[in-house]
Amino acid sequence: MRRPTRAQVLRRRTVLVLAALVVVATALALSRGGDEPEATTGSGPEAGSDAARPAEQDDEAPTTTLTPTGRFVASTGTGEVVGAGPLHTYRVEVEEGTGVDPDRFADRVEEILSDPRGWTSAEGISLQRVGPDVEADMVVRLATPPTTDLLCHPLETEGYYSCAPDTEAIINADRWFHGGPRSGLGVVDYRSYVITHEVGHVLGHGHVACPAPGAPAPVMMPQTESIGECSPNPWPLPEEARTG
Repeated sequence: MRRPTRAQVLRRRTVLVLAALVVVATALALSRGGDEPEATTGSGPEAGSDAARPAEQDDEAPTTTLTPTGRFVASTGTGEVVGAGPLHTYRVEVEEGTGVDPDRFADRVEEILSDPRGWTSAEGISLQRVGPDVEADMVVRLATPPTTDLLCHPLETEGYYSCAPDTEAIINADRWFHGGPRSGLGVVDYRSYVITHEVGHVLGHGHVACPAPGAPAPVMMPQTESIGECSPNPWPLPEEARTG
């Protein structure tokens, strides 16, 4: 079968997302008297009543209600080219209903992807953030848990995990606010991990295991689930690897 174009895939995905969101919203209205969805709707590990309480934030105002809309707003502005080697451009988008400003989220994503401990050094590539009017090589999206599940399907993200289908890094907003306790990372470091991990998938990297007890957890290890006997680490090239 002929492979559909990226534009066709995105159009079909948007239609599916909006249709599913209508079904979800109708069901919620009937079952909950029209109340808005709660912050976490999935049943994944560590998701519970405490998920409605935002963790300490470093660059976004806390939000206690995540309302799935399926509508994404792209950040504005273009960043500098960071790194040397083949250039990969990325656009940053935020779903309406997360309570997060797209430009502030994009600034944080750019900071993470420009860090010398990240993929520019580990891969020998260049990265550049582009605006909404530029065709980007990849898209980093912040989405509510229900929308994340829809965009990640058929992967089961359970309202909890993030994913990276094709050229998109889908970041679950609940994880952005609350982190992943099993990773051993604080919220700020976990954000560095989840952005770097999902972009790593887009760049072609698969999951890896803990290499040895006490070693830094590889960034492509699924740290949201567990780091095993490794030590917490959000970067492809942690400080000890760069200076050791």
